Amino acid sequence: MNLLNRFTSIARVLDPRYPTNRAVLLLLAPAAGIAGAMALLRGSGLPETALSALFGAAAALAGWAFARELVPDMERLAFLSLLLTFGAFLTVESSSLLLLFAAQFLVRVVNRSVGLPARIVDSVFVAGLTVWATWAGPFPGLALIGALAFGLDASMKERFLRHWVFAGLCLVAAGLSLDRQGQWWFSENLSPTAVGLLSIVAFAYGLTMWRTRRVTSPADVTGKPLFSARVLAGMAVGLLSGLQALARGQAGLEAAALVWAVLASVPLGALVWPRR
Repeated sequence: MNLLNRFTSIARVLDPRYPTNRAVLLLLAPAAGIAGAMALLRGSGLPETALSALFGAAAALAGWAFARELVPDMERLAFLSLLLTFGAFLTVESSSLLLLFAAQFLVRVVNRSVGLPARIVDSVFVAGLTVWATWAGPFPGLALIGALAFGLDASMKERFLRHWVFAGLCLVAAGLSLDRQGQWWFSENLSPTAVGLLSIVAFAYGLTMWRTRRVTSPADVTGKPLFSARVLAGMAVGLLSGLQALARGQAGLEAAALVWAVLASVPLGALVWPRR
């Protein structure tokens, strides 16, 4: 157990001793440079350019890390996710990093990739991040997914009963957001092309889930193989995090573009690098 994991059970250290981690760290600098350069070309000032560079690197890192959560046995796939997520960040200005991070940490609560149950500070952080993304969107559906994620962790093997409380808090947040927003859902229809592409991605992603029979990747701290049921439950939470945004139509799709880029990388990567 490293020093960080004495205080948190959901933080994962990017150890540069591993070649793939070094590769990711090396890619962050050009990602920041490209994002900053594009901001300058759009006429942004220095503060906005610096923020764009920082957010570009964050999007690339989060895209890689999210894919590692969803499909831990297919390490190379995460680099495809990094490229797709960074590309989505550059092309969809209204994409939401907040939604991407909220989805990623909800999955991490369920699959326990670190190998430890969440500490109270972790639960408060993830619930707070989920509520923040719910109200910023607004995405009442995300709070419902948060309730599902906490409920799954409280009911599966090595369950953590305290998370029923946080599931309830997410349900309250979803109800308050719905009450505040009123009839917000499906106010903007998606184009037939978008519906078709998203349907293909969702179906292919579901097929990848169905083909996942066993997970061999070890947890960071314990070194024991991850529970397959928890990994599959985390994959479901990740998909639902993207689907719930579509209730807001085109605006929701644009906000969830980074999440959908990661989801699309899963079946694409599985096609390029099939399981042995």
